[in-house]
Amino acid sequence: MSQLLEATFWSATTAGGLRLATPLIYASIGETFAQRAGVLNLGLEGYMIIGALSSLYVADPTSAPLGFLAGGLAGMALASLMILLSIRLFANQVVVGFGLTILGIGTTGYIFHETTDVGGRARQVSLPSEIDIPLLSDIPWLGDAVFGHSWYTWLSLSLVIVAGFVASRTVFGLQVKAVGEDPDAAAAKGVDVLRIRTQATLVSGFLGGLGGAALMLGSVGRFQPYLTANRGFIALIVIIMASWSVWGAAMGAFVFGFFEALGFNLNNAFVDVPIEGLNAIPFFVALVILTVSARWARMPRGLGANYIPTV
Repeated sequence: MSQLLEATFWSATTAGGLRLATPLIYASIGETFAQRAGVLNLGLEGYMIIGALSSLYVADPTSAPLGFLAGGLAGMALASLMILLSIRLFANQVVVGFGLTILGIGTTGYIFHETTDVGGRARQVSLPSEIDIPLLSDIPWLGDAVFGHSWYTWLSLSLVIVAGFVASRTVFGLQVKAVGEDPDAAAAKGVDVLRIRTQATLVSGFLGGLGGAALMLGSVGRFQPYLTANRGFIALIVIIMASWSVWGAAMGAFVFGFFEALGFNLNNAFVDVPIEGLNAIPFFVALVILTVSARWARMPRGLGANYIPTV
C-alpha cells in the first residue's frame, strides 16, 4: 500500500502509459481519418498484426526504421482490399472489416509457424533506447515520466500535431469530413467521394501498420501469434470515446495506456489481487467513459454507408 504514496510509482505508471499508448496513437489516428470519411474500417486489428510481423521480418536482417516503414506498407496493402471490396465494389463494410481482421491474424500466424522452427531461435530484435530531452529529462518526477521515451513514442506525439493540423486546416481534411457527413452534397460540390475515401482508408492502413510495428519493435521485440491482443478494437473504442477527434483519440489512447500500466504496477504492489481483475481496469474505465460520452458523441452521418455514384 505504501508504494501508492511514492512519486516513483506514479512516475513509472505515467511513463508506462505513454509507452503502451504509442501503438494505439498510430492506429487510432489513422482510423479516425477513415471513419471521418465514412468508412467503418473494422479491419484495424488485421492491419496492426500484419504490420507487426512484417516489421520484424524486415528489421531483423536490416534496421528498425526500415522494418517500421515496412509495417506501415504492409498495413496499407491489406487496406487496399478494403478499398477494392467496400469502396469500389460496395460490399458491406462491417463484413469486409471483420474478414480482413481474420485474414490478418490467420495469415501472420501461418507465416510465422512456417518460417520459425519448433524449438529454434525465435526471431527477435533489440528494443530501442530512450531518447532523453536535455534539461527537461532532469526534472524530478516529470522528467522520468514524460521526457524519456523511444523515438517511436516521440514520432507518435509529433504525428498527433501533424494529423490535427491536416484534419482541421487543410483541404484534404475538410474534404474527408465532408464525404463522411454528406457524400451526396460533397459530390455535388465537385469532391470525388470515392477518391477521398480511398485515400483516407490508405492512411488508416498505413498508420495501423505503423501501430503494429511500434508495438513489435518498440515494446515487445519478438513476435507471437495474436501479438496485438485486440488493440485494434481498443483503438476503435478510443475513437468513439474521443467523438471522432484526432486530439481526443490521442488523449483517449493515453488514458487507456495509463490504466493498463496502472494494472501492471498494481500487480507488483498487491500480490494477492488476481491479475485478471487488474487487467480489466482499463476496459472498465473505457466502459465508463463510453457510457458518459455517449450523451454528446456524434458519429459522422455517412459512417458505414457505401457511396454509389449516380453517374
